Amino acid sequence: MIAGIRLVNLRTLNLNLLVVLRQLLEDRHVSRAAEQLGMSQPAVSRALQRLRALFDDPLLVRTARGLELSARADALLPDLTQWLEDAERLVSRPTFDPATATQTVRFYGPEPEIGWFLPPLLERMRRLAPGMVLAVNSEPREHFGQLERGEVHFVLSPFQPSAGTDQLHRLRLAPLTFALVMSADNPLAKGTLSVERFAAASHGLVSLTGRGVGMLEQELTAQGQLAPGERLNQPLRLSSFTSIAAFCERSD
Repeated sequence: MIAGIRLVNLRTLNLNLLVVLRQLLEDRHVSRAAEQLGMSQPAVSRALQRLRALFDDPLLVRTARGLELSARADALLPDLTQWLEDAERLVSRPTFDPATATQTVRFYGPEPEIGWFLPPLLERMRRLAPGMVLAVNSEPREHFGQLERGEVHFVLSPFQPSAGTDQLHRLRLAPLTFALVMSADNPLAKGTLSVERFAAASHGLVSLTGRGVGMLEQELTAQGQLAPGERLNQPLRLSSFTSIAAFCERSD
């Protein structure tokens, strides 16, 4: 004779019944289990009947000393307790203790934004989370691909993503302002500075990604100062802001 194993479809199983079962097996008393669960005694009694049908076993057996565990229930209780504890950990919100954390927080961002915003962050981390590491990459490259691929946790950027905006959380840290830098003897420094004169001048472009047109060209095109496809005269291209003043001082 071969004993068959009855398989249960978990999709049809009310997992709340297992919570009731653990309490019943621990208390061995329907009324006390109902009180611990915040349920009525008849509701727990009905749950016990369903559990007996589910396991095809009495589970709790009435004796002269009260209710006792059946052999099946006695073997079931340790596994049931472990399973429910694992399930609770699975759905519980993870806890984060900065004092003991050792994770690495990865940022990508260009200078000078990195220099503006991250030193205060590191100061706070050293005080509250001394075991954590702040890893910063300022190498010029595209801004948001690393974030989408999970290579960094945060991006500091003056730009806005062109795609995937519904998947990204954005926080404005400070307003973006512009300054016009030129040599003291640049022709634009004399007379009235108009948009037309500005658009006709020679410019340097800081491109952090090395691709596409600059924000200034986009704005001038939007204002009609540049025809679609027309480019500014840009004899200088840089990948960072640090040397702008030195180049402007020695050229137009």
